Amino acid sequence: MALDKFIKKFINGDASAFDEIYNRTRKSVYYVALSILRDKALAEDVMQTTYMRVLKNIQGYALGTNASAWIIKIAKNEAINIKKVRMREQSVDEYENVSLFGVSEPDTYGELTDLAKRLLSDDEFSILMLVTACGYKRKEIAKMIDMPIPTVTWKYQNALSKMRTALEKEGC
Repeated sequence: MALDKFIKKFINGDASAFDEIYNRTRKSVYYVALSILRDKALAEDVMQTTYMRVLKNIQGYALGTNASAWIIKIAKNEAINIKKVRMREQSVDEYENVSLFGVSEPDTYGELTDLAKRLLSDDEFSILMLVTACGYKRKEIAKMIDMPIPTVTWKYQNALSKMRTALEKEGC
């Protein structure tokens, strides 16, 4: 409910309140988009579109509901829409020609994030990133992605196990 305070300020004309809304939700939005799209540049595009839609529709947000879940749902829907469009397009592997994609990365997890993207299902990746990179508790994640807490916990443990096994094979 802490986001509601900033949303109310923004609706009442305090444009600087949006900075706090963004700062409190940006990692979640990014990792949810990344878990669906498996592409850093597209995830960044989804972030931009998500916040544009939040700005456009903020007047319609019902104060007292879960603002994080509302914003995550917008990001998830946008990512799914992009994924559907991209399925009809020919993809290019970013590792084949790194110069096409630049060298800047939005996170500092690098190789671990790439490994997780390759190994884990969309749900596992999303949950792992929301817990480890964003610091959310499983109960909060369950509300965000509309999944029972035990299922979130199971998927999180499964993701950790897959990552641990892969890292042990690589000698880490």
